[in-house]
Amino acid sequence: MKLPVLLCISILLLSGCVENSVVDDIQMVTVIGYEKGEDGKIKGIAVAPQFQADGTIQNSVYIEEAEISKEIRSQYNSESPKPFVSGKLQLAIYSREIAEEDGIMELTDTLQRDPFIGSRAFLAISDTDIEKMLSTNFGNADTGHFLHSLLDHNSNYGMLPKTNLHNFFYYYFSEGNDPFLPLITLEEGKVKIAGLALLKEDKMVAELPADDLFTFKILYENFSSNDSFTTDLGNGDHASIYNIASKRNIDLKMLKKNEITIKGKVLGVIKEYTGEELSAKVIDKIEKDMEAEVEAKGREMIKKFQEEGIDPLGLGNAVRSVTRGKFDYDQWKDRYQEVDIKFNMQVVITESGVIE
Repeated sequence: MKLPVLLCISILLLSGCVENSVVDDIQMVTVIGYEKGEDGKIKGIAVAPQFQADGTIQNSVYIEEAEISKEIRSQYNSESPKPFVSGKLQLAIYSREIAEEDGIMELTDTLQRDPFIGSRAFLAISDTDIEKMLSTNFGNADTGHFLHSLLDHNSNYGMLPKTNLHNFFYYYFSEGNDPFLPLITLEEGKVKIAGLALLKEDKMVAELPADDLFTFKILYENFSSNDSFTTDLGNGDHASIYNIASKRNIDLKMLKKNEITIKGKVLGVIKEYTGEELSAKVIDKIEKDMEAEVEAKGREMIKKFQEEGIDPLGLGNAVRSVTRGKFDYDQWKDRYQEVDIKFNMQVVITESGVIE
């Protein structure tokens, strides 16, 4: 009898130590943005949704400037009737200017050290004015949740690689990887994914347009997607390939001869073809044309990475994993730009569908 009684007493005591917050009594920030302010200060833009009794949502936007981001977060409380909490933060956005000139590590490290912010919160770089973006209403929706869902959907089912807080710090601190983040923009009241911002340590040094995300994802990871890829067959004919599943393999057998081969294999279904007859010969041409197009774009991409001295594909990490003894990362960085990195594609069409 003593054990059950002790357990009940322990549960009551522990539950009394939990700090509870009533939703109506707090400001739940779901998205925060950072831009350069005046006189070298940082401008912080935070959005907290206000849930109305009639089911609508009003997004309150708070803007403050300070020398450091922690001071900004304290200043938000000075203009709010309720205390701010960060436990619902879903997205942090940095201006392109900050990312290119100052780097984002100092601002991001503050988020990492906050025990209430989850490691799955997304990070992004904005190509347009963040204050304008976060002041825009996207229907009857919480702005932070809306933008998070946009990135999450494209990560899970589209061509955007996953880039959350945990991923960023893993790539930043590990040897043989360089981080990258989504590049977003506001066009005619809509937020769009403009591509990827490529970082060297914590500074943006290059970018990939949205059209290159499919090729990058083949080079970067295994994936399956509901997105499509359209290839130009010449003579005004096009084919759209859907339900794409891709596998990537890094062949390091020729590493001693300073060669690395990345092999990509794509399985796809033809959902639309604008020609007259989708014969076996045409299907073979679609496969070969798509292989050539992706290979050419991928090789150009790899060359760009080497010229910039960045390794978003994690090739250095792959080399480290097969290196016996201590991995000399400085030596690898010097060698990386001279390695002959080959890219070979194989495309297999498994089904054919609509013919236009």
